[in-house]
Amino acid sequence: MTDSSTPSALAAPRALAHISIATADAEATARQYEKLLGARVRSRETLADRGLFVVFLDVAGVPFELIQPLDPSSETNTVAKFLKARGPGLHHVAFHVPDAAAALAHARAAEARLVDETPRAGADGCLVAFLHPSAASGVLVEYVEGGAHAPRS
Repeated sequence: MTDSSTPSALAAPRALAHISIATADAEATARQYEKLLGARVRSRETLADRGLFVVFLDVAGVPFELIQPLDPSSETNTVAKFLKARGPGLHHVAFHVPDAAAALAHARAAEARLVDETPRAGADGCLVAFLHPSAASGVLVEYVEGGAHAPRS
């Protein structure tokens, strides 16, 4: 029997998926990270249903996700609201998990506050789900299942 205070093999993080940075201009931030840190653009994607433009970078082997609201004046876009309240900067930390629904179920059983009740489609062909920052010492945490850059079993 598994100790309920630790995640099961399906719910436990397997690797860092990315560090996400909120920015008003993802392309300018990508150029800045390239110049300062030697970053390389891995991919670009528009998530119209989420109102985001996303640029994935590789910085010294660490994946970074730059997220830019398509409409910076949106009152409903969470990244636009984040930028208005806090300015550009660290938005969330994401971890690869084998099963995002299992990770959410574990967090729910641990009485963690969730942003998402069920996983949803994310960038890079994956499923994603978020824990509320109050569940993780003020850090927004994302579970990432699958995708082109998921670790292989």
